[in-house]
Amino acid sequence: MKLFELSKKTYKGKRKFKLVLCKIFPDSCVDEANQVGTDYNENGITWLKEYCEKACPTIQDESLRCEFVDEERIEILGHGETGIVDGVPTFEDATVIGHFTKAYIDEIEDEDGEKITVCIGEGYIDARCYHNFVTKLDEDIAEGIYPFGSVEIERTDDNEGIIYKYGWKEFGRIPTEFKFSGYALLGIRPADQSAKLVELNNKHKEEKQIMDIAEVKAIVAETVAEINSKQAELDAVKADCEAKVSEANSQLETVVAEKNEAIASEEEIKKALESARTELEEKYKECDELHTEIRALNEELGKAKAEKRLGELNEAISKYTDEEKAYAKEEIEAFKANPVEGEINSVTDKILAGIGKAYKESEAARIAEQNSKKEEADDIYGYVDAIVDGEADDIYAAR
Repeated sequence: MKLFELSKKTYKGKRKFKLVLCKIFPDSCVDEANQVGTDYNENGITWLKEYCEKACPTIQDESLRCEFVDEERIEILGHGETGIVDGVPTFEDATVIGHFTKAYIDEIEDEDGEKITVCIGEGYIDARCYHNFVTKLDEDIAEGIYPFGSVEIERTDDNEGIIYKYGWKEFGRIPTEFKFSGYALLGIRPADQSAKLVELNNKHKEEKQIMDIAEVKAIVAETVAEINSKQAELDAVKADCEAKVSEANSQLETVVAEKNEAIASEEEIKKALESARTELEEKYKECDELHTEIRALNEELGKAKAEKRLGELNEAISKYTDEEKAYAKEEIEAFKANPVEGEINSVTDKILAGIGKAYKESEAARIAEQNSKKEEADDIYGYVDAIVDGEADDIYAAR
């Protein structure tokens, strides 16, 4: 289903949207005897109207998210999952671009023109903060290109996990007690393993774990080893090419000598030369293919190093508040732009300097306030003394 509507009107920097959260299947598709849904989506879920309708109010104020993969915040990828905390997935690589205001059940026409029942969510996107992305959405929708998406659900507060009619099943499971916890716009097809439906359940769930530093190091080491292996292959091919060239030259010299000696004909020389050239071209082609593989592996190595450095930065500044991190906003952005060569110390030093400066300013303000109160007290006592002295003068004058 490609239902994603974006209003042309802007309300205080917000753009209204409407999208399909999930397709509702008819109650008749429930096989009571085998306790399973006979019709389900690509993730194995059979959504029923009764239970989706009950969960509709839970979508209010939940977030519309996406995972940006470029600095311009235009291109998107998956859910942005980064791990599991206390049994609940986290989405620290995701960006909240808007919020839902309501959800309801309705009928629409699918791509084949058939009437289907769906659960629709409405809300708004922050067009001020994500102008580039909203502009790209407008252009794509105008050309009939709609973003993929995936709804996210989790357990209700009263249950330890999502409740399924007849229990959890890989295909045909029917969620009955759950709440909508958000929706992710995707740059890849939802059926892909990295863009699966996220069911925030404590049981029977697939979890995408974030790589730790050890895993990143292992990937880097593996990539380096593979590059070295490819380099060795390339060196071997080069040596083979040189040997073939040397052999071809030797053969050519032999053929020329034989021709001069009237042993071989001119046609035999041409055939030998053409054969040597053909073999040489094949070896050069192999060299080019190996160079291409090495460039690709170098790019993967660079990405792994950048991800590792970003993880180190996040760990170094995790103990500071957002207000304290703001002191080093430019340094953080510069580090993210070039994490491999960036200096973590320059970020933390700037944060500490900002904290120190703020402390000094607050201390100076406190001392100034104390001095001000002291001056007010001195003025009051001075006024009282003047009155007493004046009255005393009048009394003596009267005598």
